[in-house]
Amino acid sequence: MGTFTRNWMMAATLGLLVACGGGGGGDRAAGVEPGPPPGNGPVTPPPPVIPDPEVAPYAEQEVLLATITSVSLNDSNQAVVDFQLTNGDGIAITDLEPGNVRFTIAKLQASELGSMTGTWQSYVNDIEPPDNWGVTDVGTEDKLQATYERNEDGLVNNGDGTYQYTFATDLTNLPADILAQAEVEGLDLSYQADRTHRVAIQFDGAPGKTNPVYDWIPATGATSGVFNMDIAATANCNNCHDPLAMHGSGRVEVQYCVTCHNAGTTDAHSTNTLNMKVLIHKLHSGANLPSVGAGEDYYIIGFRGSKHDYSNLHFPQDIRNCVNCHAGSATGEGRDDLVLTAQGDNWAEYASSAACGSCHDGEGAQGHIASQEDTDCASCHSTAGFAGSIADSHRMLVAEASEQFMAEVLAVDNTMPGEQPVVTFRISNPGTGEDWDIKNDPAFNGPGARLAVGVAWDTDDYNNIGNQGDNASSVQTTDIASFVDNGDGSYSVTMPVAIPDGSEAPGIAATGSGTATIEGHPVLDVDDEEEGAESIPLTNAHAYFSIDEPDGTAVSRRSAVELDNCLSCHAKLSLHGGNRNDNIEVCVTCHNPRNTDKRRREIAMDPPTDGKDEESIDFKTMIHGIHAAAIRDNPLEIVGFGGFTTHRFTEEEVHFPGDLSNCTTCHTDSGYTLPLADSVLGTTVDTGADRADPADDVVVTPTAAVCSACHDNQVARSHMASNGGNFATSQAAIDSGEVVEQCSVCHGSGRNADVSVVHNPR
Repeated sequence: MGTFTRNWMMAATLGLLVACGGGGGGDRAAGVEPGPPPGNGPVTPPPPVIPDPEVAPYAEQEVLLATITSVSLNDSNQAVVDFQLTNGDGIAITDLEPGNVRFTIAKLQASELGSMTGTWQSYVNDIEPPDNWGVTDVGTEDKLQATYERNEDGLVNNGDGTYQYTFATDLTNLPADILAQAEVEGLDLSYQADRTHRVAIQFDGAPGKTNPVYDWIPATGATSGVFNMDIAATANCNNCHDPLAMHGSGRVEVQYCVTCHNAGTTDAHSTNTLNMKVLIHKLHSGANLPSVGAGEDYYIIGFRGSKHDYSNLHFPQDIRNCVNCHAGSATGEGRDDLVLTAQGDNWAEYASSAACGSCHDGEGAQGHIASQEDTDCASCHSTAGFAGSIADSHRMLVAEASEQFMAEVLAVDNTMPGEQPVVTFRISNPGTGEDWDIKNDPAFNGPGARLAVGVAWDTDDYNNIGNQGDNASSVQTTDIASFVDNGDGSYSVTMPVAIPDGSEAPGIAATGSGTATIEGHPVLDVDDEEEGAESIPLTNAHAYFSIDEPDGTAVSRRSAVELDNCLSCHAKLSLHGGNRNDNIEVCVTCHNPRNTDKRRREIAMDPPTDGKDEESIDFKTMIHGIHAAAIRDNPLEIVGFGGFTTHRFTEEEVHFPGDLSNCTTCHTDSGYTLPLADSVLGTTVDTGADRADPADDVVVTPTAAVCSACHDNQVARSHMASNGGNFATSQAAIDSGEVVEQCSVCHGSGRNADVSVVHNPR
């Protein structure tokens, strides 16, 4: 297993410790006993506990499998729901209590936009008064809010894992105050037997979660071929959310969410609608909402007056990428990573004031929307209309333009110590099969264009010692004039620095294997607008080469994460001004254990407040520190390019939507376990008097470095230190065995706190 993999795995391990133990982190995961002191040898696991196969206590079940088998109306027009419940092994759960279940029931109302659209409306509602919970500018009027029903007298346990629940609500005789409030708000709560109806269930009080739904038409009893407005698949949400789990984690399915989050539900305090199509768009747009840019806040007042402010939320990809949530047979064609739904194409076919106005909420857009009826939108927002189709309006032209560029490293020569490497490469257009004329085409030599070819060493763990620079970044050249046109569409460039042979300071020769890289951004005018050309992110390329491998065969760097895992949430990784794109192998050549932000801190326009002279930008610590902002005691601060920006990764700035304890969200299946490979370097936290010489660096031992990137509080750090971790040592002490981490005694494979168990909840 690769060393980098191990590092990430351990960081993940400690990430779980925090996630399980509460904010700031404990020294172990909840429910996991501490291991023996270092040096006591392997831990003998306790004998397995074999459960009675006939007993499945509800409160202990990690997996709930629930199915609604039928719904009908009794003579009092109350819905009668039959359902069955088992655990993940198919064993009947027979001890479900009335307090463990909630039920919702809603109808799908017709829409003026046509038969393929509709609006859910709950029959079960409360009236929310505009209480002032200490939030200014609250509403002044009562508002209707959809809710659930829990009729403790209505649940019948048949004793065999099947149950029957009878709603207390008479669909034809709703409470008078609810009907009066609905009339005030212009809502229709009348029973419409010929419309699709949905019953959904929420289960509480068990670790397992599920929300079964049942759609049917009461007038006919039909359950097949029923129109149900399936707009977004939960699986698509879970590409980021891992999993979707709201309101105490009991609501995990979109089809359940919409039974309450519909047009008839409003937050009386903020006056913001809780309609799903508005709420979800607005909170994901967050900081990018025009209204927020104009100085307004977007927030919802939740349970017991809790304020949920989304004004600072940054979506990790382009908000115009609608298909990542809504995908049908047309818009989702060719996307194997998405689940297609029956109405998944609606976003591209039906414009509405609610859906469109949720993101386009600036004063100008709102004025335009208010002046139109929903039925008028298609006259302009369509393929034949003045404004073009909705899909065209959401095209990401820069992303599309990037598909015209494909970089390849064809060869790397002169790579022995003391030689200046020669990198041969090509950049072609996959669509046409033609090569780009790099030396003459404005895409590469026009204003703002950048193309960089680089080399880094060594692949055991990048360090770039001897790069003749004042940091540990890779060696690069951007001088296109020096590139040699080989006449066949390829180009060659000689690197400005030789592979170190130890003859120059700090006297350390490179060994093993290295990597050649291509990065940058050409420029193109993608929309023929007056703004001119825009930077186009070039997907980075890399190739490994031997420096002095015994058989001359290059050895690749360890692989700990999968790019596709990153892209499931980010869609496109494009950083550093669009120069570094969709290639983890290129990122780590600079984001290595020896590199820090010291030279940028020295000129920071907005100096960090963490009291440090420098911060590591080691990939395995930096990425964990960024994503784990919500559980760190001390926010990670890094000074960026030119000292212009200090990036503070606080809980307010970073909103990781997944489960921090699930390392496989990012890592390969084996990319986060212990022990780390011997080749993994300690992480430099002080580059010493001579930045070019690693001998005077102060480093953190590898496992402690990556784990403390999430678990940064004193308790966790003390736990690491008591088991061999060291936060102020040297690489020489690690290499000589003077300092030895013993984390694997407890956290290694098969041990009592195995990382792969405590940090892989799936």
